[in-house]
Amino acid sequence: MTQSIVVQVGQCGNQVGCRFWDLALREHAAANKDGVFDEPLSTFFRNVDARRSPPADLPLGDGRRKIATLKARAVLVDMEEGVVNELLKGPLGDVFDARQQITSVSGSGNNWAVGYQGYGRRYREPICEAVRKASEACDCLQSFLLLHSMGGGTGSGLGTYILEMLSDEFPEVYRFVTAVYPSEDDDVVTSPYNSVLAMHQLTHFADCVLPVENQSLTDICSRINLSAGSGGAVA
Repeated sequence: MTQSIVVQVGQCGNQVGCRFWDLALREHAAANKDGVFDEPLSTFFRNVDARRSPPADLPLGDGRRKIATLKARAVLVDMEEGVVNELLKGPLGDVFDARQQITSVSGSGNNWAVGYQGYGRRYREPICEAVRKASEACDCLQSFLLLHSMGGGTGSGLGTYILEMLSDEFPEVYRFVTAVYPSEDDDVVTSPYNSVLAMHQLTHFADCVLPVENQSLTDICSRINLSAGSGGAVA
């Protein structure tokens, strides 16, 4: 029985994370008709008694305990609070622990150095503490899944700073990264530089990188929408 913690960083990372949690809940609901808190569900979720303050974790036991309240094993980080606030106020808001979020208001200005050197050093302790609390709720922490962009300042800079921090603080835990690369027609002039600087950190501190190109995501969404509109499959 192992667990994974998702660390979603920046606007892109939190938007991708929102869709990840939505899909995870849908897939578990389709496979888990009895509404029990089983081992697959415990990989990414905690089962808690929300009547207590703070909510108390309920043990997995024999995997037949009914679901009380699910909380995602997630840490939400963004230096602009808008996207995280939208998540907490949206349909999935109750899935996230509000104590596991770290936000600011000014953003990183699409600058890798601001995210890495500025916010990274300034917010290292609260981010590390949030990750540590999430890890303490795990029986056997196997991996971190880091979601972030490569073109933005917070995603590329603070995202790779957190990756390096995880390597220092949790050297035995695998670090998987889903990195969203900017498209060719990206209108942020610093995004190529941010990507190059972030790639240096990925090569040193990530165990596995799952790169995604932003234009490819747009094309996939367009094809899905076209297929849904026409009522048929699009090759």
